[in-house]
Amino acid sequence: MTSRAALAWTLALLALAWAADDPEDCPNCPTVELEREGKPIVAVKTSPDDVSDVFVIEYLDVQTGVLEVLDADSRRARIQGVDVWFDARSRLDSHLETGTFVWAVYNPDQEDEAGRAYLLELLPYPAGEPAHRTLHRFVIHDPEPYRTLVRFGEDTRAYGHVARVERVKGVRELVALGDGSVRYLEAEDRFEVNFVEKEEAVEVVQGKSRAWGRRLDYDNATGLATVRGPIRLERGGEKPLAGRSERLVYDVDDETLMLAGKVVLVQEGRTTEAATAYVIEAEGYAYLYGDPVVSKGPDGEVRGLVVRYHLDSGELLVLEGVEAVFEDAP
Repeated sequence: MTSRAALAWTLALLALAWAADDPEDCPNCPTVELEREGKPIVAVKTSPDDVSDVFVIEYLDVQTGVLEVLDADSRRARIQGVDVWFDARSRLDSHLETGTFVWAVYNPDQEDEAGRAYLLELLPYPAGEPAHRTLHRFVIHDPEPYRTLVRFGEDTRAYGHVARVERVKGVRELVALGDGSVRYLEAEDRFEVNFVEKEEAVEVVQGKSRAWGRRLDYDNATGLATVRGPIRLERGGEKPLAGRSERLVYDVDDETLMLAGKVVLVQEGRTTEAATAYVIEAEGYAYLYGDPVVSKGPDGEVRGLVVRYHLDSGELLVLEGVEAVFEDAP
């Protein structure tokens, strides 16, 4: 593994400190850091080298431009004058046609007999000036009982066993976090990440709220981290709250958790259903939206289009579109 395309770091040789129980207390653990509007987004490897030595950086090439040739039979393509070859492991958009402006990621150190570089990814891309760039791809694997940590700013953390960070400076910065496996493909001189979407593979923690989902995908261009569901939510306190939804979105800028799709919150015998819920931990409230939001409890039923929900007490205030309030008969 001496090529430009893949460089694995033997972490034990770097005399790094490890903190298995609490990665927050491991300032010298290997990290990858992005930044958005002054807020750091940091992926941290937490397992010692004798458990997993996977903290890898791959240097790959990116070419954006016109797809000039795409031949499935000979498994070759040409993007803006760059000739590449591909195989079954290459990620190609199934709807691509010649003449399309594309994004191509390739490994120039893995050539075929004709000297063509190996194509890893070929996707549509917004048309613009053709450009050649370098992609830095970081791969982290922390198997049980360890978990990779991704910090979003100061107050929000996410955990999983596999993380992939892709960075093309000024163009694209992505983080994927979940469960799965990582292996080195010697013949192709690259690392392969296989994400497996398991229930509760990812945990997101903010304040008293904890949520679990299948996989987290963060785009630094938007500041949004989307967690695929089903989502399970728990919130501690004197009156614990449990919830579920189809997906979760964390907004780094606003520091809010958004539950979306068939949202259900249960607290002290009251069940509240909504289409969307914005959980604002700093204020202690969730703002629920639906057509309508419906909340049923021992003291009756409340309906409204917009409802403010006090996370600690469970008290409701209809802000818009009161439909009905039914009190139980004495």
